[in-house]
Amino acid sequence: MNLVYYTVGYNSKYIDMLEISINSLRRYNTIDILIIADTSMVSECTKRFKNVQIVACDDSISAMDSSMKKLQIFKYDISKYEKVLFIDSDIFVDINLDSIFSNITTNKLYSYAEQGNDLSWHTQVYHSLLNYTPTDLAFFKDNKIYVLNAGIFGFLNTPIMKEHFDNILELIKNHTGTTNYWYEQSFMNVYFNLRNLTDLTVINNSNYIMNFDSVPIKFSWNSAKYRNKLVHFSIHRSADIKLSEMRRWVRNILI
Repeated sequence: MNLVYYTVGYNSKYIDMLEISINSLRRYNTIDILIIADTSMVSECTKRFKNVQIVACDDSISAMDSSMKKLQIFKYDISKYEKVLFIDSDIFVDINLDSIFSNITTNKLYSYAEQGNDLSWHTQVYHSLLNYTPTDLAFFKDNKIYVLNAGIFGFLNTPIMKEHFDNILELIKNHTGTTNYWYEQSFMNVYFNLRNLTDLTVINNSNYIMNFDSVPIKFSWNSAKYRNKLVHFSIHRSADIKLSEMRRWVRNILI
């Protein structure tokens, strides 16, 4: 069995986005879903989401704290699942996920190459802790290791992967800097990339589009460029704008 999980916290607008994402996922997928929700949001999630496992976490103190809760998945009982896929709540699922799950076969993190094959992004705060050495950067170049986006990722449910996630949580706990990272994404990049433990080929431009911006004037809603993909509304920093764009997307393609 396979599992899709989400997190929701800090801002209740993300419950609305999560509802859109789950409804879209269920159009093409019959799969177990788990939501890691702030304790204060469990009641509302229970009302809205049926046939979904909802587990509580501590209330988030910031958007960053809420986002990092995705790393706590192994705190919960997921023992009956072979493969697990995390999906951000601002992703519209317009695809059957079997093609992704079937290609998760090793103890690596399966994610998306956010900046393609541009190695310079390893030196940006969005994907590092700003402390790579020249040797580290040469390692990335020699092994063609590119930066990943933490908005979607899959993995085998194994003791090895649990250990990796536990190690990242420990890395965050012991980190002494306060501003030189970008959410959990920086820590996940540092941990998995330094060990060459990513696969960025399964989730790719054929099944995923990120930084989906406001729909251009000359736009076909059923364009192959935007359909049959995981559509990630990641470019917007405002929850209100993300939600508005997702709702507009739904209104125009679900007709």
